[in-house]
Amino acid sequence: MSARTALLTLARRAAKAPTRISRRRMSGGGVEEEIAEMNKWRAVTFLAVPACVGFGVYTLSNAEHGHSEEQPAYSYLRIRNKIFPWGGDCGLFEYGKCETKE
Repeated sequence: MSARTALLTLARRAAKAPTRISRRRMSGGGVEEEIAEMNKWRAVTFLAVPACVGFGVYTLSNAEHGHSEEQPAYSYLRIRNKIFPWGGDCGLFEYGKCETKE
């Protein structure tokens, strides 16, 4: 059997084969069940979102900050090899907090 004959035979068989339309096989009930499930998760969302936001606000408003103690004066902290462009020994975000030496 030559390659040409094999290809022709294969083409004839493919032409005779019925075309299948695949369907999605989904489990579950009807539309009523889907609507009930949607309403359930909508109610859960309307209860959970305000609870989470309230818990976040409570947590962030009552948080203890770790800046209450003064840092030790280690020799390697605040090393300044050259003066800042805005002058003085203050960092960029501590300009109003420290004293300038002029």
